[in-house]
Amino acid sequence: MKCICHNTEPHLSSFPVVHGAAVLSQSPSVVPVSPGQQVSLQCSVTGEDVKKIFMMWIRQTPGKTPEGVVSYGPDQKIYRPSAIPDRFVPSRDEAKSSHFLTVSNVQEADDSVYFCFMYYGSGVQSWGEGTRIKVLKSGLPPPVLQLFPPPTQEVSANGSVTVTCLVSGFYPGFVDVSWSVDGAPVTSGVHSAPVWLDSANAAQNTYVTSSSMSLPAPEWQTHALYSCIAKHESSPTPIIASITPQGC
Repeated sequence: MKCICHNTEPHLSSFPVVHGAAVLSQSPSVVPVSPGQQVSLQCSVTGEDVKKIFMMWIRQTPGKTPEGVVSYGPDQKIYRPSAIPDRFVPSRDEAKSSHFLTVSNVQEADDSVYFCFMYYGSGVQSWGEGTRIKVLKSGLPPPVLQLFPPPTQEVSANGSVTVTCLVSGFYPGFVDVSWSVDGAPVTSGVHSAPVWLDSANAAQNTYVTSSSMSLPAPEWQTHALYSCIAKHESSPTPIIASITPQGC
């Protein structure tokens, strides 16, 4: 018989502490699901007995802090924060050496990356790679890209110049931003900010992020085309914005 505890924080010290970190594996990385359907996420465990594990599930939604979803004790007690509905149910399968998180009647707000997680009394942690529940929806708003060239004073100096790409107006908040110079991919000198909710458009519930690329000032004029590339599920093809040094 399983016990479900609401508004209760588990005391990890009351459960058996297993020695040596387990290896947690999650696959696939993305599970597409339509609203109203049910989905189960699997967390395979090696190096430990699944019956002795206190397993926690944590989700990370873009623009938000990580959130504890539900926990499952060796004694099969379920710990669920009051903000989490009982649509989220953990379980384990000893034959498969796995823990599971089943989400029924999937809602749009469930779109997030879910991690299985173990904490040892010694401070050692074990994490799964994470699985995104991708809630399918049509008519998603695509990213809008704005490119900003380096300031004139940077170009005239002997240091480095920075090209900035503002990516905004997209939903959901999962986006991949990259750069190319003269059509060739570039990773050196690239820095990307976290994705956050766009407070200026709170009613639309859209997201914004930025990415920048730095290079030596003398190189700025030696290339013909700088491109910021955004890949988002709202568009079957990448969305690209480009600038030329001559046009700045």
